[in-house]
Amino acid sequence: MCFDLSSRAKRYNMETRKLLVKEGDIAVVVCPFCRKTKNMSVLQYKETGKRELQITCSCANVLDLCLEYRKHPRQETRLLGKSINLSNHRESRDIIIKNISLGGIGLSPLTDHRTNKDDRLHVSFALNNSKQTPIDANVAVRTVRNDYIGCEFNSSDHFKTALGFYLLR
Repeated sequence: MCFDLSSRAKRYNMETRKLLVKEGDIAVVVCPFCRKTKNMSVLQYKETGKRELQITCSCANVLDLCLEYRKHPRQETRLLGKSINLSNHRESRDIIIKNISLGGIGLSPLTDHRTNKDDRLHVSFALNNSKQTPIDANVAVRTVRNDYIGCEFNSSDHFKTALGFYLLR
């Protein structure tokens, strides 16, 4: 399979696909049209900070890709929960868990918040599986963008087995 950044496409794929980058800065590209597979080095894009790519497969179809450098892929969710900011006067908020992975969560508070990068939060919510598995975790805030807060789980959290099964479904 040959990927080309300049040839003309016979069909244009409007959907941007996330492409998980493995250790060693290798991404496995699978063309959704012809099913050809190619291991592709993305080191040049990582060094420049470029995440959005448009490549052309040898079958002449254009693929829009977004490089994802996460250790664990995220799954979109809409779970209600609560958070307590342990770094900010124990401020409590109702939240919506927007995405989840083995490494962390993305959440949005339902009201105004005073959350900053590196704050510590305690979050609690239930997974929407058959057991309604409760999750109580301390997390570190890694990003804050308006009403979106990206958090990383503590590495020793006990619920990761249940979460792993949840994410496989």
